[in-house]
Amino acid sequence: MKRVEIVQLGLGYVGRAVAQTIIEERKRWREELNLDLHYHAVADTSGALIGEELLPQAIRLKEDGGKLATLGVEPIKEVLASEPPPHTTRVVVDLAVHGGTFDLDLLGVRNGSCLVLSNKGPLSGSGAEYKELLRAAGDRMWHEATVGAGMPVISTLNGLLNTGDEVLEIQASPSGTLNFIMSAVEGGRSFSEAVKEAVALHYAEPDPRDDLSGLDVARKAIILARTMGRDVEPEEVPYESLVPDGLEDVSLKEFMRRISEADEDFAARMRGVRENHMLRYLARIPKEGPVEVGLAEAAVETPFGPINGPENVFDFRTRRYSDVTLTVTGPGAGPERTASGVILDLLDIVNKLVRDNAEDT
Repeated sequence: MKRVEIVQLGLGYVGRAVAQTIIEERKRWREELNLDLHYHAVADTSGALIGEELLPQAIRLKEDGGKLATLGVEPIKEVLASEPPPHTTRVVVDLAVHGGTFDLDLLGVRNGSCLVLSNKGPLSGSGAEYKELLRAAGDRMWHEATVGAGMPVISTLNGLLNTGDEVLEIQASPSGTLNFIMSAVEGGRSFSEAVKEAVALHYAEPDPRDDLSGLDVARKAIILARTMGRDVEPEEVPYESLVPDGLEDVSLKEFMRRISEADEDFAARMRGVRENHMLRYLARIPKEGPVEVGLAEAAVETPFGPINGPENVFDFRTRRYSDVTLTVTGPGAGPERTASGVILDLLDIVNKLVRDNAEDT
């Protein structure tokens, strides 16, 4: 029996989807994969809830906007610094939305934990922090879900590099949220209607400015660039914000009430797009030169023209794929899809345990 215990950081949309999937599938994994997977702790900004007994109650609490502290918590650092039980692999699953978990992730891997990320913050901060985390984690870090939700983007890129290909450029439209909004406006809805619908469908964060700011796409571009082998600092990747002027710092309630003020300006920008082109929020990551993030016109015959709804498109131009590029396309928004990428990484850890045990024997 392979024993894996989870310390999960974050119980938002994705965190709850991951927890629900594990609860639902655990019995089958035990029977079919000989896998004993359970929660040691789940944490939010108020601290860590130890054990699984209160996990269903914690999920309901977070759905209602509460904090785990009302259920009784312990300092998360003490949890991450403790030793797992014998013959047990501990996995830190970082699903936090707003970053701020780098020190916790580092503490976990320094104490022998594996690390699974959908949180982009630890990999898109300063280059020094990024390299420090990579050195500490070694081959015990998985981060497929940081870039393309459940899509095989990081694994595709690593596959190209590991087989000796040379990546010349990646172009991507990596925000399912922004692609949904653009498609909705192209279909006749106003900008404000599209944003509100994205929030209602959980394609966007509860505060859609987290997506509209462009920071999420910039972080994905940084992760892709670093995976390519480039030394890129966050300040070297400027990004265009779609948050209407004057609404950056108002309350969420006021933002949602006033967002319609931007409808006409956005509609005018859409009308100004050249014939046979579509307006897309793109990231361009060349082998050399500046990384570009922002709105751009894409010809309809390119992989980015037909985007519909919360799709993501990643287009790889490499030495092997130069005349015809390698394109990965699929849905890139929604907590269940991101959760599926996290679960796949968890199951890959189990496969690694099997391989390592086979080598030891």
